[in-house]
Amino acid sequence: MRPIKIFNNLVRQKVVLQPVEPGKIRYYSCGPTTYDFLHLGNARALVVGDIIHRIFKVLGYDVIFVRNFTDIDDKIIQRANERKEDPLALSARFIQECQTDMAALRMLPPAHTPKVSETMPEIIKFIERLVERGHAYIVDGEVFYDITTFAAYGQLSKKDISGLASGIRIEVDQAKKHPGDFTLWKPAKPGEPAWDSPWGQGRPGWHIECSTMAAKFLGEEIDLHHGGIDLMFPHHENEIAQSEGATGKTFARCWCHNEFLHFKNGKMSKSKGNMITIRDFCQKYSGLLLRHILATHHYRAVMEWNEDLILKACDECEKLHRFLQTWQQYLAQHPIQQEIAPVILSDAAYPVPVIEKMAGDLANDFNVAGAMGHFFAWIKTVSGALAAANGQDLGEAQKVAIQQTINFFQAFSGILDDNPTAVLGQIDAWRRQVKGTSARVAIDPTQVENLIKERQLARQNKDWARADQIRAQLDQWNIVVQDLPGGKFTWQQKD
Repeated sequence: MRPIKIFNNLVRQKVVLQPVEPGKIRYYSCGPTTYDFLHLGNARALVVGDIIHRIFKVLGYDVIFVRNFTDIDDKIIQRANERKEDPLALSARFIQECQTDMAALRMLPPAHTPKVSETMPEIIKFIERLVERGHAYIVDGEVFYDITTFAAYGQLSKKDISGLASGIRIEVDQAKKHPGDFTLWKPAKPGEPAWDSPWGQGRPGWHIECSTMAAKFLGEEIDLHHGGIDLMFPHHENEIAQSEGATGKTFARCWCHNEFLHFKNGKMSKSKGNMITIRDFCQKYSGLLLRHILATHHYRAVMEWNEDLILKACDECEKLHRFLQTWQQYLAQHPIQQEIAPVILSDAAYPVPVIEKMAGDLANDFNVAGAMGHFFAWIKTVSGALAAANGQDLGEAQKVAIQQTINFFQAFSGILDDNPTAVLGQIDAWRRQVKGTSARVAIDPTQVENLIKERQLARQNKDWARADQIRAQLDQWNIVVQDLPGGKFTWQQKD
């Protein structure tokens, strides 16, 4: 296996990761809160998390990867109340939608995907431990973490505890000892999901869940914690305080954060009206293309979303799959006779130079773009060799080396499709979509109106799954619906 350098945000510099247990990586990545369809900002965090998982594996590590689902949360409860739906039923449905999107993005499954609702006994025990150790206090059934009891608070975000009052996003609770104290357990309001606890019925705060799930599946000390840069404070800072306050041990040896994806007027968000969901993009283009865009930009660089980004990915996808198509056609005439062994990277140089070069970039803070540059240069060389062979057999050793290189590239990137001909058949359509040269979708007005009526009925019957399916179809046709009093509506098709 290869030593790997990671930009550790705890110290703001690259360090060589020293795993708790040599050869094994305990890795946690914060997963989505499941109350709506995932957007492209979510997709970036998911793909980065998956790329890191893949890179550890191709560099020879035994990886235990955990990514959670937050299935009980204020946003979930608010959305469920708006829809007059059970919060856990709503979150369960959107977990399924998340999994559909993750499959479209060609993500490897983690070892564990815990849900908050299924981790309640462990969460309660964790909070009890913090109370016993003097890090938490109870006020009228609500449990707060006292940040003044943890001397290292602010070590990740580099924030000064004395100045935290102005940085708190919500109104300061007068029950708190310090404005920066945060909730571990909150009393349930009428009609909200609730669990029994020593402090009365309630539910956990947001931060405690990740500390608990990481400890449950990875142990008290983990090697790497990943998430979006927006989670560094307060979420990850609070995770450190909770975990280290409870155990007295270093929670995570390395912290890495992917940067924002910006779109037109800044960070992608519903409030700014610049939201593109993964589902929207996949229906218009494909999950493979989106993965390509996200995987080939370094995770610590801010991404500026624009049409040129998509067109560049189309060109690169075409080059990759044109080569793969040529190689598959060649192998149909000259098949490899032996089983292709997986690439096993040691500290010594690997005998296939391009794999050695790619591994070097991957081991340098997950530099996928650099590794991809080596692969494109290699494609050009191999394509020349195939042309020079003029249909003759290259020989078993060279064919094996070529196939191993392709396998290695696919293992860490996940951006090659087994059917390159099918991908090549779609790329021109993708380009036309970007350039706006594709024809406006022809629709049947009667069909549109029937679908809108069916969605209204589904919403009345609380059949949210069918209502969301119809909404996705209308979005694909660029249909904008305006609801009017008395169950009436108007609609139009945007250009």
